[in-house]
Amino acid sequence: MPVPVPAVVAALADLVWPRSCVGCGRAGRVLCERCVPLDVLHLAAGGLPVGAAGAYDGPLRAALIAYKERGRRDLAEQLGTLLAGAVPVEPGVVLVPVPSAARVARARGGDHVLRLARIASRASRAPVATPLGLVRTVQDSAGLDHHERAANLSAAMIATPPPSPDTGVVILDDIVTTGATLREAARALAAAGWYVRAAAVVGATERKRPAK
Repeated sequence: MPVPVPAVVAALADLVWPRSCVGCGRAGRVLCERCVPLDVLHLAAGGLPVGAAGAYDGPLRAALIAYKERGRRDLAEQLGTLLAGAVPVEPGVVLVPVPSAARVARARGGDHVLRLARIASRASRAPVATPLGLVRTVQDSAGLDHHERAANLSAAMIATPPPSPDTGVVILDDIVTTGATLREAARALAAAGWYVRAAAVVGATERKRPAK
């Protein structure tokens, strides 16, 4: 049986650049389950149920930063699989990633959330749709407080209509901080006729974690 080309490429890459976990340095995987176990947190963003695969700290934070800002696309498979674990199991839902600004996507070598969404789609067997888009320029939300993030994203998104009325959707993003992005995405989708059921993210920051 022929060996798939991606498997051959991955094997050769391992010989040249051996993989090791970004958390513990253990050889063989770029992100091991021991460092980042699936630990779904149940949150809310303006009444929207949100599932997070884990807390945005430690190895998970390191992995997301490496993936987004340092070009570590080899982390996408593990991060996308974690994201799938945070997606609520509901029949007929469509996965919708939040949109990335064109300049951000170019800087990161592609739409990093869409890439994770496609991996999550394979793992969860829910289709991906991309009805969301940005209608104006938004600034980088890093360093903005709750009110500034909300103002930055207010009326920034638009969505195309669903293929059938009230199609159920789960919004996907990599990180939730204040929930401003998810709330704006939910607003735009609902305005276009989608039925927004929930959202799922890879990591939740301290501001969005449930109290212990």
